[in-house]
Order: sequence, then C-alpha cells, then structure tokens
Amino acid sequence: MKILYEVSNLGLGSIGSKNRAGIFRYTESILEKISLYPEIEFQLTCYTNFYNSVFLKQYLANEKIEWSDKFIDAYYRQIQPVELYAKTLNNIHQNESRDIFNKAKRKSQTIFLNFLESLSQASTINEPFDIYHSFFHQLPAQSKIRTKARIITIYDMIPLLMPQYFNKGFENIFLKILRSIDINQDWVLAISESTKKDFCDFSKMPEERVFVTPLASSEKFYQELDTAKIEATCQRYKIPSSKYILGLSTLEPRKNNVTLINCFYKLILENAITDTYLVLVGSKGWLFDDIFRTAAKQPQLLDKIIFTGYIQDSDLSAIYSGASCFVYPSFYEGFGLPPLEAMQCGVPVISSNTSSLPEVVGDAGILIDPKDKDQLCQAMLNILTDESLRENLKQKGLERAKQFSWKKCADQTVEIYKKIIDSK
Repeated sequence: MKILYEVSNLGLGSIGSKNRAGIFRYTESILEKISLYPEIEFQLTCYTNFYNSVFLKQYLANEKIEWSDKFIDAYYRQIQPVELYAKTLNNIHQNESRDIFNKAKRKSQTIFLNFLESLSQASTINEPFDIYHSFFHQLPAQSKIRTKARIITIYDMIPLLMPQYFNKGFENIFLKILRSIDINQDWVLAISESTKKDFCDFSKMPEERVFVTPLASSEKFYQELDTAKIEATCQRYKIPSSKYILGLSTLEPRKNNVTLINCFYKLILENAITDTYLVLVGSKGWLFDDIFRTAAKQPQLLDKIIFTGYIQDSDLSAIYSGASCFVYPSFYEGFGLPPLEAMQCGVPVISSNTSSLPEVVGDAGILIDPKDKDQLCQAMLNILTDESLRENLKQKGLERAKQFSWKKCADQTVEIYKKIIDSK
C-alpha cells in the first residue's frame, strides 16, 4: 500500500521546541509507528507553500535522516536560491530583538522572502499512490495528486464553534481546509467522538466516511518516583519545595486559566491554606493579559502563583509527578492531551466535563463544569485534604492511561486505510 503524507507541520519543529506540540506531536508519533508496518510504503511531502517546504526539509535533514529519501519536494525546482531563502528564514526566527533596527531588518527580510515565495508554485506529483493523507492542511486539487483516495485528519471544530477564541485569519484558513473536502468522495479521521460529531454536524458528511482514532500520550511521560529529581527540576523553574496544584496549557482565553486562578485564590483564602501554590506551565498565546491581571488582583498572594513559561518534555514528567493534582478547566478540546499525560504520570486529575474530555478522562478523574467555580474549588479542596481520594484517582488514572497508545492509534489507522482501499 503506497501512501503520500502531507506533513508540513513537522517543519515547524525545526523553528523551535515550542512548536513541538499538538499536530506536530501527533504527526511525528503516528508516523514513527506506521513506519514499522512492512505492508506500508510511504513518502512525505509539503503541499502548502515554499516556506513550509524549506522548514520541513531542514527537519528531515537534521532529525529524521532515515525519512529524507522519502521526501517529495514539490517546490524545489520552482525556485533557485533555496539556501539563501532558508538562511534568511532562520535568521528572522532567531532574531528576537525588539529594537528599531532589528524590526526594520526583519521587515526587509520578510519582503525579500515574500518575493521569492511569489515565484514558487507546487508542481503536480505524478507518482501514483493508493492514499493521500493530509495531517492538517487543505487537500489539493484532484488533478495535482494521483491517488485512489484522499484522507484528512480533523482535530477539532473550535475555530467555527467558538470563533471568539481565534483571530479571523485562522478562521479563514480553517474554512479553506473544510472546503477542500469532498464529503461524498474523501475520508476523514477525527481524533475523538466529540470531534466527529461536530464535524459531521457542520459538514453533513456521511458518518460512515468519518473514523475516530484517539490520540495517545508520548512514551516520554512517566511516573517519576525519584523525589530528588523532582525537587531539582522544580528548582530550575523556581517552583517552591511545597505542595502545588498544576495547570498546563497555552495561556489564552479558551483554556480558562482566569477561572482557575480565581478559584485558587478562593480556595486558599476561605480555607486558610498556606502551604500550597498554583503552578501554571505554558507559553503565552493570545489575549493573555487578562490572566496576569487576574493574578495581580490579590497582590499579597501573587507569590502563590508560579508562571513557568514553556517547559521541555524532558522535564515535564518530574513536574507532573510532583503535583498534588492537575487541573484542566478548558472550555473546549478536540481531544485534550495534558490530562492524559498527567494520568500517565500518576497525578490526580480534575478536568472539564465538556467536549472530548470525558472520553479521555473517563471515571479516572473528577469532571467539573468549567463555568462552575464552586465545583472546581470543592474538587481541589477534596483532593488536597483527602489522601485516600488522591491515591484512588492516582491508581485509576494510571490504568486509564494504558488504554491509549500510539501503537493502538497506528493499528486503527492502518486498518482504516485497508477498509478504504477495499471499498475502492
């Protein structure tokens, strides 16, 4: 079975480690497992723009050399100064200075790159394939790819269900992705039953053409039992040697960190809790100012909240494992990997009861209405004060996490490929 994968998002990993989450993690993890199937012969391409193609080529050359010969470069022959383009592109991303000179430099470099970009167009890929599978980006015109079937992975429908959490530009990109799908000819992989329902409701695609392949937590996440390692890791991120409640997400409105902070303040003030901190892990997203304004409303307690910024995966197992509980009050998720990672690290989980999150957490955590502050406060208080509850949730979480694996996801994906080819 010959498959061509559109993997533009892997190229983002060559820009920096902060981009190695979400779709990047899914794409890399599933391909690593599928590459072990002898019946699957696959190749990789970028079919979005020259910019992404350059980064993808860098990623393969630097980190996945064994996949480099599988890369079909649809843009390479369209433009000549490839090395200059790549050098300029990297220079822009590495130049983080905000002074006037560097802002002007980046702007002139961007104009130059846009000119080169305008000269490039994706060529037709004439090699025949059984399946073309895009891991995110819109499907190309039928005439551009020779394939028996086209598949696209859909992660969530949040840009359309909750447009207030996204800028207009991303909403337009998302609409282009959806419009590229032929609901009577193409096929879709959804990462949760919740996402499948949302997609089918919106697109009117027949349900039998949409399959569910749940994600998994990386094997890098594990229950860290070495207390010295946990303490040393916490010290690196200025986390005090004390109890802490952990939250992990991009700092943006949809993740509901404002409610979490307000509930934490209420918890410690009303119950005279003095030995517990709130640790919020994650990079700044957009509209994050309200999060910091909320934290500053109680200046005498501001030192009780630790913003760590982004933390590398290699340190996260220790950070997860040291927490008294993990709280994820997100308003909406296509899947929700952080609660699964926390359970895999043996941490009691409190999660929203919305969208896909009950599919992930099941009965192994406490599910709350993300808009109900009393529910969240009581759940945190119960875990902090009830040792038997903590131990029960810890054990149930560890067992629940075993139900998800990238091998299982890959097995399901390959079976779907076979079913689609047989239907043809």
